[in-house]
Amino acid sequence: MWELEDFTEIRRWYALHLLLCITFFISSLLINAIQFLLFVTIRPFSKSLYRNINYYLLYSIMAQVLFLAEWWSCSDLRVYTSDESYKHWGNEHAIIVMNHTYEVDWLMGWIVADRSRVLGGAKVFVKKMMKYVPTIGWAWWCSDIIFLHRNWQEDKSIMETQIKELFDYPYPVWMLLFCEGTRFTSKKHEASMEVARQKGLPELKHHLLPRTRGFIQCSQSMRGHFKAIYDVTVSFNTKEGAEPTLLNMLRGQKVLGEMYIRRLDLNEVPTDDEGAANYLHALYRSKDELLDSYINTGSFTRQNKMLNYPPRMMPRRIWSLCNMVGWTIFVVCLVSYYYYDLLTTGSFLANAIAVGIVFIAYIGLYKMIGLTKIEKGSKYGSQESKTK
Repeated sequence: MWELEDFTEIRRWYALHLLLCITFFISSLLINAIQFLLFVTIRPFSKSLYRNINYYLLYSIMAQVLFLAEWWSCSDLRVYTSDESYKHWGNEHAIIVMNHTYEVDWLMGWIVADRSRVLGGAKVFVKKMMKYVPTIGWAWWCSDIIFLHRNWQEDKSIMETQIKELFDYPYPVWMLLFCEGTRFTSKKHEASMEVARQKGLPELKHHLLPRTRGFIQCSQSMRGHFKAIYDVTVSFNTKEGAEPTLLNMLRGQKVLGEMYIRRLDLNEVPTDDEGAANYLHALYRSKDELLDSYINTGSFTRQNKMLNYPPRMMPRRIWSLCNMVGWTIFVVCLVSYYYYDLLTTGSFLANAIAVGIVFIAYIGLYKMIGLTKIEKGSKYGSQESKTK
């Protein structure tokens, strides 16, 4: 029997990379058009109906990225959590607090959300400029994703208003918080720890100092509507898998993520600002112990007092594969018909434009991959003197 891993060489073909890119952009733009139409026709009269439909439209876009991880590169994830925590996944609104250390840590979060059947209800705080990005940015704009200006006076008002939109969702919502504000780098870590020393806070080895204001706002605003915080610490097993980058996944190299997840009661977060800030700092100190143990020993709990759980392999769901196969067949038929028509009846200029579209799509693919690289990350968080 052939296994998915047997096709590693084929998955390195640039022509197939281009096909994946074209399929993603064309299908996503079509989905965006449907979302816009429903946004102006159905949403004003029934938010619940609109959100139920939009769940699957948004999922159809996100599942194509999942396909790249789960089926194209055969990447996978081991989860360490309690049975008590696990039984709640996918059945409640929750705040997800995750370390932002690696290029594809967010994608591991998507995998857990999909296997918990809540990926279409996953929310995140992102920069305002993202709403203008075709495909995923437009899809998020139609999906109650909260866009921030990175100016607290403006963002506080936006968060207070937009968070309320999530309370009456007809399905569970997971709100992802990267409390560090930006992806980890050595330079940012050095600046962050300087702030920790100035404020008399314990230094962290593997995390930036968490920014507390967004967490305080969420914990206060969501209390009574969201039940839990899922404290997620993610790392990657590079002995059994490749370096965790999107480019490696595109080339068909398996990436193996490992996550330690604790379910915490949101009501246990203090209601006052100082208490909530101290709670978050304590949470990140425990995350730092978990990640330090993993880096040193390969186990999250071997060198600390955290509870040890057996690894849990959450099975892949077939839907991301079915979604990608369906869209690929549709796009190949559409593009083939278009190019055949150009070759038989089109002018030289039209043919040149068609070739240009392919070239632009190919460049766009690697530009998108470049945005996930650590050195291309946001500068937000590097000026730690503004940290509360």
